[in-house]
Amino acid sequence: MRAISTKKELIKNLERIEQYLQSDQPEIYDKMARYIARGKCLVAYIVGGQYHFAPSRFVGYANNSLISHDENTSKHSGVTNPAITRILGEKQFIKKLEQSYFTYCEWLGVTPNDNKQAQRTYWLLNEDIVDEFKTSHFTEGKRKLVTHEISERDPRVVKEAKRIFKQEHSGELFCEICGFNFKAVYGKVGEDFIEAHHKVSLSSTSKEHDVKPSDLMMVCPNCHRMLHRQVNGKYMSIKQLQKALK
Repeated sequence: MRAISTKKELIKNLERIEQYLQSDQPEIYDKMARYIARGKCLVAYIVGGQYHFAPSRFVGYANNSLISHDENTSKHSGVTNPAITRILGEKQFIKKLEQSYFTYCEWLGVTPNDNKQAQRTYWLLNEDIVDEFKTSHFTEGKRKLVTHEISERDPRVVKEAKRIFKQEHSGELFCEICGFNFKAVYGKVGEDFIEAHHKVSLSSTSKEHDVKPSDLMMVCPNCHRMLHRQVNGKYMSIKQLQKALK
């Protein structure tokens, strides 16, 4: 495979990553998220005002895909890093981007690889990518985040948490923070739709941590996104968000 030579080719690969992260197939989302978590040299780009990150060994090859990436047995950062540098300039360690990268990985439901031997470095693409991702990714992407986080332990946990919640609330699912009920607003298309939020952040637990239905709370995408947004470097607690809403 040849390395990218233009910003257009780079952005095309970034758009493909966004499509993978919105896939209806959990295995595709899972594989792409793990590649991002293993990244040492990453392209930082903006989607809807938020930083997203892409590993150089994926976006540095022209017209790349998960299939071609897996088949490329000779892939090497010695090929991709110079190609990206020619387009975006020299990569460097940027503390702000490092913090945003950890936030992004938590949002994806993955843990960044421990990088003790060398700092992660970043290129910054100073422009938003295409409009379709600005408007849709936070809702759909966040839904994929929940599926991914729990599928590594037991894919039945969300279903069981929803079942218990419906049993305790007259068959209804609604956001425990703002009260939004998708079925009540959208009818049949909104039936049984809600997101599940970990009351204890996955980043503060080990990979062997068991997840129980009681560890999850039902939230709408808006409240879920707010719970994963930092204010002055800290995440809002559930009680703080409820108070802010009131």
